[in-house]
Amino acid sequence: MAHAFGSQPGGILSLDALLEEHCEAIEYDLITLGLRLAHLGTEALGWHELKAIVKWLPTESALYRAMNPDGHRWQLDQYLLADITDSLRWLVWAKTEDARNGRNRPELVPRPGVKSGRERVGTAVGINEMNEFLSWSE
Repeated sequence: MAHAFGSQPGGILSLDALLEEHCEAIEYDLITLGLRLAHLGTEALGWHELKAIVKWLPTESALYRAMNPDGHRWQLDQYLLADITDSLRWLVWAKTEDARNGRNRPELVPRPGVKSGRERVGTAVGINEMNEFLSWSE
């Protein structure tokens, strides 16, 4: 079945659901463009135009920030800066006595959505319990 130019099934319903969830963010982004949500469905702002605006908003937009609360600030340049910081910390640490003994390695800059490789799971046990577990004699 052929569809009218620029239409796809569920387009308006998807936009409506997005509006219900992020109305204020979309309203703010429209205001920055000189539009108002009150104009939706008129000559000033049709559903197709709203779809195009929402689809192509930049990562600095209020809608993007609302939909990505943890990672919206982490763009390529922030990841690169974190890598540079981690490298510099490691280089400074590498010249220390701790580095020679393999301890107190610097922590990485936390990144959104990435869990630390140093997470500890479980509880600590005493040396006697460990010796018993390993069947080592004291």
